[in-house]
Amino acid sequence: MSEESKKRNTRKLSDIINANKPLYYSILGIVAVIFIVLIFGGIFNEEKKTAATANDASAYAAELEDKLENILSKIEGAGKVSVAISLESGAETVLATEITVTETLNGTETVETPIIINGETVVLKELYPKIAGVLIVAEGANSISVLSRIQQAAVSLLDININQIEILTMR
Repeated sequence: MSEESKKRNTRKLSDIINANKPLYYSILGIVAVIFIVLIFGGIFNEEKKTAATANDASAYAAELEDKLENILSKIEGAGKVSVAISLESGAETVLATEITVTETLNGTETVETPIIINGETVVLKELYPKIAGVLIVAEGANSISVLSRIQQAAVSLLDININQIEILTMR
C-alpha cells in the first residue's frame, strides 16, 4: 500500500471512532471484561485444582475406611466396626522431566525441568499417600480370636505393619 492509502485508511478509522465514540467505548469495555474474566477464570481454576488435590488425600482415606469397615464387620464375631485411618502426607504426583547437564567453570550444573505438552505437564504416575496408622473399634474386639482375625485382615488388606494398627472394643 502507498503512504496516501494508509493515511486515508487511518483517517477513515479515526473518523469512524470519533463519529461512534459510544460504540468504540462499548467494544473496548467488552474486550476489557473478556480479558479480566480470562485472567481471573484461570486463577480460580488453579485454586480449585489445589483444593481438589488437598481433598484427594482425605477422600482416599475415607474410601479406605468405608471399605475396611464393610469387610471387617463381616468377620465372624466382629459385630459393628468403625475405622479411622491417618495418612503420612498427601498424594504425590510424579512428573516427566528433562535433565540438562551443563559444564561450567565451577563444575557441572544439572537442571531438571518438567516436560509440557499442549500446555499440560506430563504426569508419569500418581502415588497414593502412605498409611501412618489405623484405629479399629469393633464390638467383638474383646475376644482374642476375633481381635487377631481383625488385625490380620487389616494387615493384609492395607499392606502395613502390625504395629501401625490399634484395635479397641466398642462400648
